Amino acid sequence: MSAKLKRLFKPGQIGGMTLKNRIVQPPMYTGYATDKGYVTRRLIDYYEARARGGVGLIIIEITAPYAAGRTYQYQLNIGDESCLPGFKDMVAAIHRHGAKVAVQLHHGGKEIRKDLTGNQPVAPSAVSLFGGEPPRELTVAEIAEITQAFAAAARRVKEAGCDGVEIHGAHQYLLSSFLSRATNLRTDAYGGTIENRARFLVEVLQAARKAVGADFPMWVRLSANEYGLENGITIEETQQVVPLAVAAGAQAIHVSAYGAGSYVMKASSPDEAGYFLPLAAEVKKVAKVPVIAVGRFDAELGEKVLAKGKADFISIGRRLIADPGLPEKAKAGKLKDVNPCIGCMECLERRFFAGEDTVCAINPLMGREGDYQLKPAAKAKKVVVVGGGPAGMQAALIAAQRGHKVTLLEKDAKLGGQLKVAAVPPFKADIVPFCNYLIRQVDKAGVQVKLNTTATADNIVKMKPETVVIAAGGIPARPEIPCAEGAEFIMATDVLAGRVKVGQNVVVIGGGMVGCEVAHFLAAQGKKVTVVEMLKRLAADMLPMVRRRRLDGLRAAKVNTLTSTTCAQINKGEVTVTTADGKSQSIPADSVVLAAGFRPNDSLLSELQGKVPEIYNIGDSAKVRHIMGATSEGYKIGLMI
Repeated sequence: MSAKLKRLFKPGQIGGMTLKNRIVQPPMYTGYATDKGYVTRRLIDYYEARARGGVGLIIIEITAPYAAGRTYQYQLNIGDESCLPGFKDMVAAIHRHGAKVAVQLHHGGKEIRKDLTGNQPVAPSAVSLFGGEPPRELTVAEIAEITQAFAAAARRVKEAGCDGVEIHGAHQYLLSSFLSRATNLRTDAYGGTIENRARFLVEVLQAARKAVGADFPMWVRLSANEYGLENGITIEETQQVVPLAVAAGAQAIHVSAYGAGSYVMKASSPDEAGYFLPLAAEVKKVAKVPVIAVGRFDAELGEKVLAKGKADFISIGRRLIADPGLPEKAKAGKLKDVNPCIGCMECLERRFFAGEDTVCAINPLMGREGDYQLKPAAKAKKVVVVGGGPAGMQAALIAAQRGHKVTLLEKDAKLGGQLKVAAVPPFKADIVPFCNYLIRQVDKAGVQVKLNTTATADNIVKMKPETVVIAAGGIPARPEIPCAEGAEFIMATDVLAGRVKVGQNVVVIGGGMVGCEVAHFLAAQGKKVTVVEMLKRLAADMLPMVRRRRLDGLRAAKVNTLTSTTCAQINKGEVTVTTADGKSQSIPADSVVLAAGFRPNDSLLSELQGKVPEIYNIGDSAKVRHIMGATSEGYKIGLMI
């Protein structure tokens, strides 16, 4: 065991439940259940992979106590006995690997969807924070009914063979909305003072405790603070709620938080490791039961938190999505072999905003643990991979792990491809550890890497490969923009790579993801930056959460942005643009940066056709995409060869 992480791997206790270590996988909705809320084989495989990886406690994702409380189409439901067989199978799979398992019981409240349940959303008061279907106010009789539904569901959790149950009292779902003055305007026994606002939560805990008995572990998850909400929950109020919850039967407090508006990225899913730690420390001061801290922890930070006594258990969520083997690798002192979460938010964004199930940009196995089996190749082949970006490295790695003899050709002096420049803008530094991880794994797998080597059809044919994988990346697009004599522009990738000098007054042509990133990067250096985008929206190619983060960063850096605007001509020292109303405007420009996207680099594919037995074209050289598409395709090709 790693001596540096001795506290993290020390057994811990919640009620009568003993955990083999202090690592908790928090509940994270996957979308892997059926549309009726039943457990699937895919869901079991996902959880079993994390149990196999060495986590101490797995808290199963949000599970509705009855069907009418569901928020998401593929959300788990434990509302009747027909749900139990699937839960029992899932629990058995987790228990096989020595992990404990609990279920989080969750009622969506004002977030439930009428198209799923047939019912209007419900809340303490008829308050809708962010639009959508307006909720109606619950009656006292309905509160009592829901309380008993939670109790019955807790009993079923116990019957399924689970080791504990968590009551979801956070994130502005039903119980949390009662705690918050922002959404609870009631004047009866369930509104007003913090004791009254906590009454519903307390009654649910009391009823659940009665249903499961005195010895069954039970705890609550709380939003210790609500950021960006007027009259939201405060940490001082939470410190008053905690003793009430403990007296009602909670044997631990799982400390989270909630963020609205620009606080979504800072609070609900923080970028900053340990962002919620001050909240957990404040809860720890008043809690007579263990405290579970959450907030983008890694193993090393978790160890420091435990050493300082600011929490008793450490929730690790997105990092376990990226690498389910994190606990065992950390325990063995192999932290450099942990696939590191890059904080890209694909796992959340695709699920909540794109209507897809949970994915991971850097872990192609996420949600496909039962489908993607890394088996030895039937016949070892001589494989040449062209390009050392994420697609090429992933393909080379998997092919080599399966027994193929792989040579990787990279034109630059270092592997990484576009990862090297993608990591440069603000908020993107976490890509660096991922790039280093891939380089390390490629080396460990025995791939022969030839740097500073430009791949040509002739030199590849001379190597006599049986299979060639082309992952040569994309080429910056160059739209036809009139340039006056003596005027010039530079490419965004060259700016981020540090290959060119940039003046003080900068105009960036193109306001998609890359354009906004390079503008933010330059503005952070104190340069005066204007972004010119022909579409109505900046960063239209980004999903909402990371888009908001980037746009907030641009505003804070005082970047001037022009949308529905086209570049008419690049002149020496200025750029002429045309706005949506047809007016012409000149913008001073010491440097003009072109960020018009990329196009596939498929020339080598054409040259090699018919000259090698088997050829694949992947990554940006086939179709321009983000990191997730590159890593996923590289993994698949590595399995196919």
